[in-house]
Amino acid sequence: MKKKIIIVLSVVSLLLLLGGVYLIKAIDTNASRFNEIIMFHQVEILRENLLLNIRGVEADLYSQNTDRPESGDAVESHVIDLGETINTCFNCHHEESVLERLHDLRHQIDQYGYAVNSVLSVKADAGRFRAEQEKAHLIGDSLINKVNTMIVLTSKRLIDRTEKAKRQLHQTRIFLFMLVATGPMLVAVLAFTVIRGVTGPIQALLDATRKLKAGNLEHRVEGLRDEFGELAVGFNAMASSLKEQVKKIEESEKRYRLLFESAADAIFILEGEGEQLGKIVTANKAAVAMHGYSLDELLTLNIKDIDTPDEAAKVSGRIRRIFSGEWLKMEVNHRRKDGTVFPVEVNAGLLEFSNHRYIQAIDRDISERKQAEETLRRTEQLKVAGELATGLAHEIKNPLAGIKASIEILSTARYLPAEDKGILVQVIGEIKRIEMLIKGLLNFARPSRPQFDDIDMNVVLDSVANLVLQNPSHTPGASRGIAIVRDFDHHLPAITADPMKLKQVFMNLLLNAVDAMQDVGTLVMKTRFDAAAHAVQIEISNTGREIDAVVMAKIFQPFFTTKPKGTGLGLAISKRLIEDHGGRIGIAPNPGGGAVFKIILPVSQSERVHSF
Repeated sequence: MKKKIIIVLSVVSLLLLLGGVYLIKAIDTNASRFNEIIMFHQVEILRENLLLNIRGVEADLYSQNTDRPESGDAVESHVIDLGETINTCFNCHHEESVLERLHDLRHQIDQYGYAVNSVLSVKADAGRFRAEQEKAHLIGDSLINKVNTMIVLTSKRLIDRTEKAKRQLHQTRIFLFMLVATGPMLVAVLAFTVIRGVTGPIQALLDATRKLKAGNLEHRVEGLRDEFGELAVGFNAMASSLKEQVKKIEESEKRYRLLFESAADAIFILEGEGEQLGKIVTANKAAVAMHGYSLDELLTLNIKDIDTPDEAAKVSGRIRRIFSGEWLKMEVNHRRKDGTVFPVEVNAGLLEFSNHRYIQAIDRDISERKQAEETLRRTEQLKVAGELATGLAHEIKNPLAGIKASIEILSTARYLPAEDKGILVQVIGEIKRIEMLIKGLLNFARPSRPQFDDIDMNVVLDSVANLVLQNPSHTPGASRGIAIVRDFDHHLPAITADPMKLKQVFMNLLLNAVDAMQDVGTLVMKTRFDAAAHAVQIEISNTGREIDAVVMAKIFQPFFTTKPKGTGLGLAISKRLIEDHGGRIGIAPNPGGGAVFKIILPVSQSERVHSF
């Protein structure tokens, strides 16, 4: 096939080359001839101008015999123009014979000029004037005859050369028409050869390429010969290799996707370049379940959107550290879609793919680990509190009782002034406070086992609220400006719990809420049934002082208090009692100011609540 194409191309190229050479030569020849014709036309124009100048001078001479003769200056100017015209003829290239005639003609024109000047100079002498005028006319007539003869000869040569150029141009035109007529035939032959020998195999290969692109890796090219046959063999081998590579890639991708999707930890791939730095590019199922978003929702977020505000402010610095080559391992706080915050352990580093930088982040929810650490810490605290309570009970309680009795007896003595008795009464009050602290420690370290019974949570909350209202020292009456709002779910199921211990918890929470609002505000008690968790939710919120995050983190720790005379055991005991019921208690900021305590208790003690 290659030889056929080379032969056809060689023949066509040779014919085109010969035709081109002939055309170039013919065009050069015609151009030279037309240049000569143009030159002859210019010579003819010059000679006609010369003739006109001579006739003009002749007319000037004849005007000297009239009443209005031409002025001498004008005649002299015409003679000068005549001389310049003949001098122009020498600017062109001429043969020797033509140059001789031109020199003779210029000599005669010079004589003619002298004769005309003589006529003008002897104009006063009538006899001599006519003689000189006759002489000038004879010279002028001779010049006119010579110029006419030259014009006739030039015109004849011009006609001959023009006819010859026309014949040559006609021949060139015929050859060009023949070349134009045979050119398409040669192109058609070449096109037919190419179409027949090249286009068919190329079309077959193109069809095969399209099928491979569409995913049909089983297609093979058959029936081609010559070089295209070799190309078809290579194409088929490429298709087989491509099939094997695609199979390996698919298997590798399946393994990767299986590992990616089945990983227990959340995996994020983040954008590492451009204006969308930190945007979530993809995430696995664990990330979706951990954060409460759908995958489509996650893909519209930036990693900062699932960080807490404090952690989001640190993202830019962490990304710079990753770009410097550091692999980060750290603990941060994330937010779920519902707003709850939970701790995660993050391993993040740089990932480059197709000359593009990404960030891979693997997040592990460490809430249970943190809870275990907190439980262990609280266990240690309980152990210390138990040992301290036991020591206080044996070492302080009995001596303190003796001191209290002695002071009480002393305070009844009649001889003591009233001021001293007041001081003794204050001492007795402080001793009672120490006794209450010891009692609280004993209750926290060694609480009694709950006595479970079926109760109505709304009734328990209502009775505690009424008790608070009836206590003169804590009544949120009209004078104090505190209102209690009961937002109860009247379809709550009965739950299994110890009513006395729950009353102790709710009493503590309500009194703390009243104290936090400082004589004005709203206390809201809300109950709801969570059918999915089969648990009862209780919320007690107030509009008192705002609690910062540091206090919230420590508020359930034993001995932590913000009150001047608080023991720091009330909320710790409440948390202990709720956990003894298999429930959970937490605190969060109240959108209207203050705080909201959230409690979840299982309906049955056979069901334990592990998360909100």
